[in-house]
This record gives sequence, C-alpha cells and structure tokens, in this order.
Amino acid sequence: MHNAAYAACGMSHHFTTISSTGMVELQSMMEKYTFGGCAVVQPYKTKVVSMMTILSKHAEAIGAVNSVIPIREMLEDGSVPDELKILSTRNRSGPVKALWGDNTDWIGLRACVRRGLSPANTVRSTSTGIVCGAGGQARAAVYALLSLGVMHVFVANRTLSTAHALADHYNKLIDSDVIKHAIGNDGTKARVRVIESFTDSWPEGYNLPTMVVCTIPSQKPDGSAPSNFTVPSSWLQNPTGGVAVELSYNPMVTPFVLQMRAEAKRGWILMDGFDHLPEQAFAQFELFTGRRAPRKLMRDVVLDHYRNQRKVSDGGGIERERAFAVD
Repeated sequence: MHNAAYAACGMSHHFTTISSTGMVELQSMMEKYTFGGCAVVQPYKTKVVSMMTILSKHAEAIGAVNSVIPIREMLEDGSVPDELKILSTRNRSGPVKALWGDNTDWIGLRACVRRGLSPANTVRSTSTGIVCGAGGQARAAVYALLSLGVMHVFVANRTLSTAHALADHYNKLIDSDVIKHAIGNDGTKARVRVIESFTDSWPEGYNLPTMVVCTIPSQKPDGSAPSNFTVPSSWLQNPTGGVAVELSYNPMVTPFVLQMRAEAKRGWILMDGFDHLPEQAFAQFELFTGRRAPRKLMRDVVLDHYRNQRKVSDGGGIERERAFAVD
C-alpha cells in the first residue's frame, strides 16, 4: 500500500516490514542513515513511547505511538524543534538526532465511525460508545470517540485493572484540560467508565451504545486464536442500530464481524479492519511524506492483496474467496 503510493507520487521511498523480537532491533533500525520513518504495530505501540524524544499532542494524550518520524536538525541550543520544523525537514537522509512519535490510529477510527453513523445516530449529549479491549488500540479508540463529542465512553476488558487504568488515564486528562484541543469545551463533561464484565447488563441510566469498537486481537503473535470474542447481544438493542468497528484484519472475518453482519437488518453498520487500515495509513503516508495520499489507489492495493491471498480453486477451475473465521 505504501510502496504503491510512493510509486504513484514519483518518490524513491521504500516501505518494508521488519520482524522484531525486542526493542533492540527497533532501536537499531531507527538509527540508520536512510531511516525515513516507521509504522509501529502491536505489541510495541505503548513500549516504543519511552524511546521517543518528543511526542505529538495526540500521541502524548493517547499514550501510544504507531508512527515514528526521524529528527535530523536540532535548534542551535541543542533542543528539539517544534512540530512545524520537524515536518518541514522530512524526506531527507542523514544522522538521526532525535525521534518524534505520533499516532494515526485514532484518525482512522474517527473516520470509520463518522462514515458508519447514520443521521438517526448523530452524536448527541446522551450518546454512548463502548470500546472492547484496553491495549494500545483501545487507547486510540477512546480518544477518537471523545474527539467526536461522545460524552459517555465505556471500556470493557477481561483484565479489569487494565480497563480501570485506561479509564483513569483519560478522566485525569479530561479533568486537567490536557486534551481540550481534541474534545473542545463541552468535552470537559465527558467521562470514561468501566464495565466490569462482558457478562454484565448495560449500565442503568445510560442509553444503549450506538458505537461499538472491538480492539481485541483475533490472533496471538504466534498465529493461534485466543478467543471467539463477541459482544453481549443485550448491548446491541438500540432501536436505531449504530456503527461497529472491527480493528482486526487477519483474519478479516472474525466472530465479531459475523455477529455484526447478522445485526445489519436492525440498523448496525459494520466497518471492518479493511476500512480502518487504509484510513489510518492515509494519515500515516501524509505524515511521512508531506504529500496528499492517493487514497483510491492505496485502498485498492490493500483489497487486491487480500483477495489474491485468499483465492483458492474449488477443483473445477472456479476461483472463490475463502473467508476465515475463528472457531
């Protein structure tokens, strides 16, 4: 996707993947003379934060980084330049003097929620959203919902302490006005709350959710499936449906995807991993290069790659797409 975009823009950049078993390999890569930036995936999105010299205001608030930009020019006094100066010196080689961390996951999530919400479910002061999971992507999901003006954000996670830590993190930021740039003046009334268990009923006194974001990985790093995650059907009883976002894309068809497809007749719109992946990559490409992303091309490349990997012969010479679901 990135390489196709570079070629379309006539750029000599090259995007490649590196499997790393630890932070040492990551540090070595980011010190290379030709290092132009890097996309960080799980489980390093929160771990890499400590390696950054400076964070964007969004990454600092989220507490997770998925995009790293090298800084090759420092100010005369040796300090790190401002964001405008950092971004104006992209697309250069040379010694890396510092690292700038940003997060585009929340931008992709916000775009998906906006696209999926029907007029009947326009965000209001009584709107609610639920984020399933409490890792790096969940942090971005909560931030995205808050930036959309959602006043009542709920978090559910199997490890309860992690869910509470995530809620406390954002409630402290809201109370201190640190994320006022993202949520506006009205956002100071917002709150992030924890649902103790996936078996609990929806909390009394709050509207049923119109936004459901699943950030729970469909596979472990070794490729095995950790669970058959779905949300309680009682949480999906909003009479006008809503938008559901699945962040997993390998496999694309997860139990949660199948569940939400079945809810389409009741007004639920599904945005899957291949809706979110290109959206955050558009922002990432523009961050790396300073160029407008060729969106249609990038989206087509992702879908074509997936289809080519999933096509199999049925023995009669007819090709069909194989959809993988977790058993």
